[in-house]
Amino acid sequence: SSNPSREKMKLDITVSAKKREEMFTAVSFTPNNPTIYAACDDETLCSFGNEGDEESSPVNLSCHVTSISWFPPAGKTVVDMFAASCTDGTLRFFKKNGMLEKKIQAHDGAAICVEWNLDGSSLVTSGEDGEVKVWSRNGNLRTQLVTYPEPVYDISFSPSSTSLLLANSNKLIILPLASNKQKTLTWEACSSGVVTCCDWNNVSGLIVSGAEDCCYRVFDSFGLPLFTSNPHEHVITSVAWRPNSSLFAVGSYNVIRLCDKTGWTVCKNSISTGSIINCKWSSDGTQLAGACGGGSVMFAQLVDRTLEYGSITATLADPKRIEITDVTSSTAFDELDFPRDRVVEFSLGFDHLVVATATQCFIYESPNYNTPQIFDLRNPVNLIVLSPKSFAVVDTVLGVTVYNYEGRQLSSPRFQGLRPEFLSADHISLSHDIIAILDQTDFKTIRCFDVLTGRPLGNNGEIKHDQEISKIALSLYSTSSMDRKLVFIDSNRELFITPTAQLPGVPKKFAVQKLLTQVDTCAWNDASDLLACVADSRLTVYYYPHALYVDRDLLPRSTDSRDASSLGPNSTITSFFGNTVTVRMATGAVLTLAVPPHPSLLYEYASAGRFKDCVKLCRYVKSSPLWSTLAAMSIAGQDLESAQIALSAIKEVDKVSYMKYILSLPPGPLRSSAVMLYKRCPDEAESILLQSSPPMPYHAVKLNVGLYRWDRALSLASKHGLVPVLLAYRRKYLEDFQAKEDREGYLRAGREWDGDVEKAWEEKDRLKEE
Repeated sequence: SSNPSREKMKLDITVSAKKREEMFTAVSFTPNNPTIYAACDDETLCSFGNEGDEESSPVNLSCHVTSISWFPPAGKTVVDMFAASCTDGTLRFFKKNGMLEKKIQAHDGAAICVEWNLDGSSLVTSGEDGEVKVWSRNGNLRTQLVTYPEPVYDISFSPSSTSLLLANSNKLIILPLASNKQKTLTWEACSSGVVTCCDWNNVSGLIVSGAEDCCYRVFDSFGLPLFTSNPHEHVITSVAWRPNSSLFAVGSYNVIRLCDKTGWTVCKNSISTGSIINCKWSSDGTQLAGACGGGSVMFAQLVDRTLEYGSITATLADPKRIEITDVTSSTAFDELDFPRDRVVEFSLGFDHLVVATATQCFIYESPNYNTPQIFDLRNPVNLIVLSPKSFAVVDTVLGVTVYNYEGRQLSSPRFQGLRPEFLSADHISLSHDIIAILDQTDFKTIRCFDVLTGRPLGNNGEIKHDQEISKIALSLYSTSSMDRKLVFIDSNRELFITPTAQLPGVPKKFAVQKLLTQVDTCAWNDASDLLACVADSRLTVYYYPHALYVDRDLLPRSTDSRDASSLGPNSTITSFFGNTVTVRMATGAVLTLAVPPHPSLLYEYASAGRFKDCVKLCRYVKSSPLWSTLAAMSIAGQDLESAQIALSAIKEVDKVSYMKYILSLPPGPLRSSAVMLYKRCPDEAESILLQSSPPMPYHAVKLNVGLYRWDRALSLASKHGLVPVLLAYRRKYLEDFQAKEDREGYLRAGREWDGDVEKAWEEKDRLKEE
């Protein structure tokens, strides 16, 4: 898995020291800056530091602000400007210092909400008059999208900025900005009252809403309900997705919750601030701010975020300190302090801890945490993805950058559809030699790059699918790109596997193969090519997925499948290390499941060429899936004697017979060709015979005769002067089946042949001897 650690966290909350008589109505973080701006109903704008201290005197705005939206950063350019909607129906543009730049009469009645799109090219407002309007960056009205009889209380852009999510009455509405491309989608989102707030996740495409019925709900982008909370004591007043994450915040009266996308509550904090009218996350997702009805501003730091890898636990105790604990030793405890900047992101796995602060990256190697490798960062980090030999850092300006664990930059993969601000751990995967990235402009395309050079692999490094893809994962065990496998789950919840490099004899169109349907989650093992999946209420572990390209009949037989109905729907495999699979249920509960240790031992022996020890292990365990795994491994490793023993153990009589025939052939092209034929690769088998030194055209013709590929056989025979021998075979075939010749090529060749079968058989014997 690209993100191997198990994770938990909570919010550390403080409240602004000075309490105001009027309520705060809106709050926002400045882009790439920890300053927090909050609008109060006394017509002032207050600024706070990330510790909650007021930075300067309040600025008089001369208006009652209902919503604030900062101009989004465009690459390295940051515009210190924000738009505000006001109760007098105006849309106003302010400088950072509170200076009014422009004032526009936008709505009849109050303007309730304002929101910039993701690239800052336009913004949208909604009001009590039920109108939704699109404005240019300079404040010119572009279009009035729609008018409803009821007010629109909240709006949010889709990840692609092509649609709007509206909270109107008791409904949620997805309104396309280009009406000719798709239809408006409307559904009920509360049982009583109105929908008060909503937000659209830029990474997963999930929607969260809160309503007056005191429930919050999670929907997919088609409006299908995924989760509905139990009714709370008070109305849900605000919701906000954490950037690049599957977590969201829910605010209500005196309560702030941090929840997972499946709905379960990660943590709940009770605070005496009144209703949290509006809440926003910082761009790096480490801080949360809330505008409170009691006249104060709430500040929350994401702390006690805990990652686990094997026996090592790393906990973000406070924003500038990480605690390391080894649970196997009572004395193994380290504290890592970062006095210069707060920790923005960190990741634990593969015996390394990588920590990104606002300006630096620290690389620690277990168990020595005293001498880290350090290098400077130009931009805040959104995501860190680890692999056994390297790690990738994602930020919104530079995109994806790969480093080794010595801190040296290896590559920076680039392509036109790279949208780093939307990448999540499910959309990027890293192995020893390959990095795979899901194209954010075309979710049907995966792009693969060489880790060392950053260049696309063969054929532009593209792997295309006919459905949108939701998760990708590269195998971690193999050290060669020829053996590397990539699995992905598409929008139909079907699991597919494909090699990252073209395998001998496997046409590109047949490289992508379906493994399972109704898949919730999957993960590769760290020390072998075991693949674990939760699908259709069963835990399925593929011992050797490469068997699909060796002998597809052996794939289902080399699989361990057991009932996992206790996991429930929407579970997630958080780690698969050794023989332990850790699964987080939709309820938030974490379960640990064991798989047999013997397949990992089989990989260890096979990688060292110790196939005799593999046979001994299988005889000791007496497991049919293990014997099937050994059969496929032995054929792939060219140890045909072990393959024959394994196939005998699982009673594959026809395969044993053919394996005995292969072993009777002399080592060299004939045997290699027969193995390729066993793998169902006839073109590759023929190519081996024709490219051998010296070439073996007779055996290539005989191979095609045995496969009844008569036209190809005639083509080869004509090229190499073997037509009489082929016609003798053809005559025997027709006599055996009491058929008449109906192929034009053979009729024409037969007219030119003298019909001497004996002479043809003598020539066959001579060629066979050669």
